[in-house]
Amino acid sequence: MRKSSQSNWFSGLLALLFALLLFFNANSSGNISNISSTNQVYDEMLYNIPVQVEYDQTKYFVSGYEETVNVHLSSANRIQLNLESNEDTRNFQVVADLTKTPLGTSEIQLRVKGLSTAVTAEVEPKTITVTIEKKVTRTFDVEAQLPETIEADGYKVDNVSLSPKTVEITTGEETAKAITRVVAPLSNVKQSVDTIKQTVNVQALDAKGQVLSIENPAPQVKVVVDLTLPSKEVGLSISPTGSPPSGVEHYTFNLSEQKVEIRGTKSVLDAIDTIDLPVDVSNIKSSTKQKVKIPTNAEYIVSPEEVDVTINPVFAGTSSSFSETRGQSSTTTATSQSLPQPVPSSEKTTSSSSTPSTSSSSSVDSTAENEIESGNSSLSINQAD
Repeated sequence: MRKSSQSNWFSGLLALLFALLLFFNANSSGNISNISSTNQVYDEMLYNIPVQVEYDQTKYFVSGYEETVNVHLSSANRIQLNLESNEDTRNFQVVADLTKTPLGTSEIQLRVKGLSTAVTAEVEPKTITVTIEKKVTRTFDVEAQLPETIEADGYKVDNVSLSPKTVEITTGEETAKAITRVVAPLSNVKQSVDTIKQTVNVQALDAKGQVLSIENPAPQVKVVVDLTLPSKEVGLSISPTGSPPSGVEHYTFNLSEQKVEIRGTKSVLDAIDTIDLPVDVSNIKSSTKQKVKIPTNAEYIVSPEEVDVTINPVFAGTSSSFSETRGQSSTTTATSQSLPQPVPSSEKTTSSSSTPSTSSSSSVDSTAENEIESGNSSLSINQAD
């Protein structure tokens, strides 16, 4: 009985030792795991974070400082780090406290406000330089500042109008004393425009033409500038398109305008001497008048915008243009064609002997028609006359 009791006691003690060994082994593994996870640190670099400047905005004007900085965030809590990195869920701000800063230029230490305790931040740069002045408001006349390209491109300025003509500028007291001009700077314009219409923010300039700091947003003015574009006359060059019908050797053309006026910048005008005028001659067998639009683009303006073109077909074997109306033929000598060579006297005799001197006008027409078929239409009509 005594041996049985000792055996049970020994078994229980052994079981307890195994249980303690397993417990300490499991706890030790958990601690190692926690230490390993605790050592993992995450970080993010945030750029262009705005600086919040704290001061009495009703009394003072602050200028000369960098409005954005970079912030390096780090944390062992990935979720919290992501919240602070995201602009939409961010709680922190970079602040420059100027409430106790004297007038003049000072270097201010930046600090981070509202950041989670689980996240650390480092600001780059750590300080900013600011200028603090008493706030004042003054009234100034505004003048238009035209782009330098206006003069370079040969434009002539006819009139400039601004609305309003005066503006109120809010800035620092010392800065206001340095303002010599307030301008409305116009941006570059497209080529071949004769009017500029822009609404722009004004700028305050000092005696050296440098832009001074004023309250944002700056006053706006509407500027209208009337310009006269440089111009020159250029010739038109016919460029036939399409396929002529069978029997037509070539065409002659009469233009209602030999030259047209183009307007544009000086560099564009210098590059143009003639304008190609495309004329479609497809299926044209008789003298035809067309209105043709003169090609142009955004670089220049042309006047007139279209011209009348008379298209005269010249058939193979003849130097005259031909048109056919209601079965009767007539000839129109093209102004650009040379006159036909004189016919030898033997041919004249044959021609005159074959035509009675007392023939009626209808026989003359018939003879002219026969001669047209033989390629001598212009000459036959001249003899009949």
